Amino acid sequence: MRIAIAGYALEASMFTELVSTEEDFTVTRGEAMLARYDFERILGADAEGIEWVPIMRAIGGAGGPIAPATMDAFVREIVDGLAAAHAEAPLDGVYLDWHGASHTEGRDHDEEDFIGAIREAVGPDAVLSMSMDPHGNFSRELAGLVDLATAHRHAPHLDNQATRERSIRNLVTVLQQGEKPLKAWVRVPVLLPGERTSTITEPGASVFLAAGDAAEREGVLDASIWVGFAWADEDRNAGAVLVTGHDEAAITATARELAQGFWDAREGFVIVTGHSGQWSEAMDLLLTGPQPQVWIADAGDNVTAGGSGDVTFAIHETIARADVLATGTRILFGQLIDPAAVEAARAAGVGSVLEIGVGAGVDARFGGPVAGPWTVEQLVEGKFGEGVVGAVLAGHGIHVAVHSARFKFTDPTDPTAFGRPGQVWFDMSGWDVVVTKNGYMFPGQSALAATEFMAFTPGGTDLDFSRLPFEKVQRPIYPLDTGFAADLTPVVLPSRG
Repeated sequence: MRIAIAGYALEASMFTELVSTEEDFTVTRGEAMLARYDFERILGADAEGIEWVPIMRAIGGAGGPIAPATMDAFVREIVDGLAAAHAEAPLDGVYLDWHGASHTEGRDHDEEDFIGAIREAVGPDAVLSMSMDPHGNFSRELAGLVDLATAHRHAPHLDNQATRERSIRNLVTVLQQGEKPLKAWVRVPVLLPGERTSTITEPGASVFLAAGDAAEREGVLDASIWVGFAWADEDRNAGAVLVTGHDEAAITATARELAQGFWDAREGFVIVTGHSGQWSEAMDLLLTGPQPQVWIADAGDNVTAGGSGDVTFAIHETIARADVLATGTRILFGQLIDPAAVEAARAAGVGSVLEIGVGAGVDARFGGPVAGPWTVEQLVEGKFGEGVVGAVLAGHGIHVAVHSARFKFTDPTDPTAFGRPGQVWFDMSGWDVVVTKNGYMFPGQSALAATEFMAFTPGGTDLDFSRLPFEKVQRPIYPLDTGFAADLTPVVLPSRG
């Protein structure tokens, strides 16, 4: 049995000022890719006799739309690599380690085009199995191009690895059986951000974790639910359900049930933090009296969903709140992406004063750079021996941690972290308030936060959809539209080949 591996991941907000290029991706080629997968543990005895053919994987995390030249280069390398491998000896299958929320500047449906080129390169008989993030977009076109697809069931994504392994096991199972499954696909006309669809509370827990139970039914091979990506503006953006198996009645009934459960719960999906509102309301909370450490999400500039990470709106608004600063509350803006400021702080050293503006290097729509002076109080070394990756600056009655790269502001050992060089993390026990540029809090952040506040700030990942210029999404779709009936009829797609 001969199986190729290829991968591509980008979560691209179409409302940010960022453009993703090759330098924003971690690219792995050839044998180095195989370290990501422990095939013997995943497959047990079924791993014997399989030849794994690694091609290339480009992982970009979250950012802005990808530059066309960069996307074309990735497509060309992966498609040509698969075509060459298939010509050398026929490929029985391809495992696609994917995300599903990409967008190329000036092009819609870039991932459908990508997978379509892969399908053409390996032919109709090869089995394509794709693992995805539920915040990707699983269109009918994409469902028709692949044979199998899995999505994470947990948000935050505690099952990153488990989802990949499920996709690999399903692929090998289908190849061993020698018969491709049927697919029941449903579009769910809902467009919701991850901040409203977390599985740490209801209704997310019941709606999305139900897919795991559904996959255990007779006649069903796998079941997945996609939320879709809220900050993109394409007609493919929406929720979706896919159920695979060899019993058409079973997969159709299961897909309809899961889609109905998602649709019925749509109005119950709310912000999962204990407190939420505009930035001014977050500041008002701080005036209610001393309290243990408060963590505030600057959610409109969420770097884990494509925000630039350098929007200064919240900092400017806080500096203007003399009433808050007069209380002596120690506030740390724990995440502002500004490589130049990090380098200036490193060069000047601890205790020096910088007469520079920080932030707004990419996105200045909601506030310009925050002028100095800034005193360098701390240089932050990377956890992987890569030197200085951040600095803590003091000025205007607040502290700002400037970062050299766009990563989660989490401990690299956090269960949802990827542990990549460049992450900034340090002891934050000396502050009363920590501001972070993400949406829902990650486990390590929640462990430190006595109180959490989700702030609806402007930016590329604004949670207030009324401020976003949607033009291409297929209407009607909730919550942009209300009072309409959803067609949740499953579409049964035959196997290819």
